[in-house]
Amino acid sequence: MLENYKQQVVDFFARRTAYDDEGDAHPQEAQRLLEYVAIAPGDQILDIATGTGLVAIPAARQVAPDGFVIGVDISPVMLAQAKSKISKLKIDNLELIEADIELVEFATQQFDTIFCCSALVYISDLPRILARCYEWLKPGGCLGFTTPDKSSNLAEIRVKVCQDLFGIDLPHIIRPLWTPEKCQTLLKESGFTRPNIAIKKHLYKKSKISPNYGSVKIESEFYPRGNPLSNLSSVQKKLLQAKYKKAVEQLIADRGVWQETMNLYVKAYKSR
Repeated sequence: MLENYKQQVVDFFARRTAYDDEGDAHPQEAQRLLEYVAIAPGDQILDIATGTGLVAIPAARQVAPDGFVIGVDISPVMLAQAKSKISKLKIDNLELIEADIELVEFATQQFDTIFCCSALVYISDLPRILARCYEWLKPGGCLGFTTPDKSSNLAEIRVKVCQDLFGIDLPHIIRPLWTPEKCQTLLKESGFTRPNIAIKKHLYKKSKISPNYGSVKIESEFYPRGNPLSNLSSVQKKLLQAKYKKAVEQLIADRGVWQETMNLYVKAYKSR
């Protein structure tokens, strides 16, 4: 089941062949993360789920000439886009690795900073990967990541609809990290100290609401920690879809046409 989920993720990103051109949200989020977490020349950096290199490439420039960046991603299509940019920019202190980060091994105390921009929630075993990050960091090193707040992309609405209809406590993909309190708890359990969390909003106004909001099939979304909706009957799935669409339409009526994402910017440190 877990292997099926990871293949679903690979297939999803394989369709995104022009990721950097999807809008300014991804580049802005990466830039804000790099502004939020300080790095310096000579630092050794790991970028988890590096994608097209939106964090790794500017990080490599910042730590040059003696610093080095390793970017890991499970998607060959995303890495191909990163490699093209790296070649054009003639960056020679950045290595890309195509791999599942949950299966990769690095040396203890190898990195000064570990980044993960917007993708930590895709990882199935978050406590384990956070513990590994702690192990890979040098004393005093920093883990910096972004993750959507619970209000983003109607996640709370999806959880509420499933609870109201079927009494199902939906393990939405962003739920383990969707509040500052949840982030702090997981980080502290992994040994991190001084967790610091900033909340930044990305708000977009459109003349027409994205059809994804009302038409998304909740039972078919990413569920790295199990999907209780897979056992619903076809009748139940139709009922779920209708209930969700109605909830979205009500929000649009109440608030007008909008699309917004609230992100948590998180950094925490390994004790010295």
